[in-house]
Amino acid sequence: MEATADHPDLSPLEQLPQELLSDIIEHLEPKAMVSLVRVSKRLYNATRPHIWHTLRSPQPVLHWAPNGGKTGICKLDKIAEDIGVDAMGFVHVKRLLLKGGDLKKYDVWGGSSGMGFDGLLKMLSDLLLAGKIQLQQVELCWCDIYQPSRGALKLLSTLQRYKELNLPQRPSIIAKMKDFADRKDYFTFPSEFFALECITSLQLGCGKGVREITTRSSRMEETIADIELFTKTLQGTHFLQYLSIGWKDSIVDSPSAVLQLPELEDLQSAITNLKHLRGLGLTGYLFHPTFLIIPPENTKQLTIKQEVSIEWWRKFAQCEFVGLEHLTMYTHHVGTEETSQWLSGEEEEVIFRQSADEFVFLLGDLAISGLKRFSTFSEWYYCPDDFLDLLRKKNPGLQEVRRYDENRDI
Repeated sequence: MEATADHPDLSPLEQLPQELLSDIIEHLEPKAMVSLVRVSKRLYNATRPHIWHTLRSPQPVLHWAPNGGKTGICKLDKIAEDIGVDAMGFVHVKRLLLKGGDLKKYDVWGGSSGMGFDGLLKMLSDLLLAGKIQLQQVELCWCDIYQPSRGALKLLSTLQRYKELNLPQRPSIIAKMKDFADRKDYFTFPSEFFALECITSLQLGCGKGVREITTRSSRMEETIADIELFTKTLQGTHFLQYLSIGWKDSIVDSPSAVLQLPELEDLQSAITNLKHLRGLGLTGYLFHPTFLIIPPENTKQLTIKQEVSIEWWRKFAQCEFVGLEHLTMYTHHVGTEETSQWLSGEEEEVIFRQSADEFVFLLGDLAISGLKRFSTFSEWYYCPDDFLDLLRKKNPGLQEVRRYDENRDI
């Protein structure tokens, strides 16, 4: 690393070696970078790649100025029309971070922001196809794809063809699931729009709405279909690093026969084969309160926010969770909240339901070891009476943290 030759007209900052100067600029806030480019030609050339490195969707979600014009990065396509694409810094773009609504087509009544991004997404797709940018990461909300803009479809189609593009590496896709608490329709992950091997972080779930199912056999058929969809998706995500799984907020009716489904074994096998997985989050009712999903070996972080049964805890106690370092739990006992066919006469569950306040639930032993950190979201989460004592005994030096943000993902 060679320093820039001393010059009386250069400030000390400008005399720093290029590598060191770049490291400093990388840690600046965007506003500070904008100020820095105005200082001198050298600082302009050093700072410009950092300003363009990440195109980030602004807040709030709607990107329209009071006079009806676009704001933030939504204006880039219009600016490019005025001064030319090559005059801008698209060549330096490496990351595209989008929020919920950015991929949707514009709805004048619903106020979707998709129209604001349509031109920009088309432009980025053209630049990718022309080999003028080397996009490394895209973050998006996959629920938007059910009402996509043309620009969104073009970008997703282009990313599917990543092997044909002039990219130094496979692009990374972070696919998030928007919270549709007020929606009543049913939707699932649209895997056909993605090169699944590009997904490195995925929130996998079904819509919070419940399909109108009239018979128990229909419920079983739909449960099997959901399990198969999850399995098929995960079988293609070979390089997944972070995974969150959620199914339903209400169990309604989950017959005990679900536990005997071979499809559940296939789902567990697909998860076990995620060799690059570093973090796993489990939320809500996952097909059956007794179904325990075991992360692949050497997964470092596990977050469990589930409604579970006593038998689930028995299975949990026997699992070693090899390589796990950080465990976060916010479990509830499903039997105290829902009457369902899942019980199937299990003796402990029946006793618990009859006298929950007097029921003493002991594990006796715990297989998990090697934990460094244990977090809970509240003191009111449900666990066996001897769980914490066993956890501390098996994991000496364990750091315990209580958190209060129940909505935080892994």
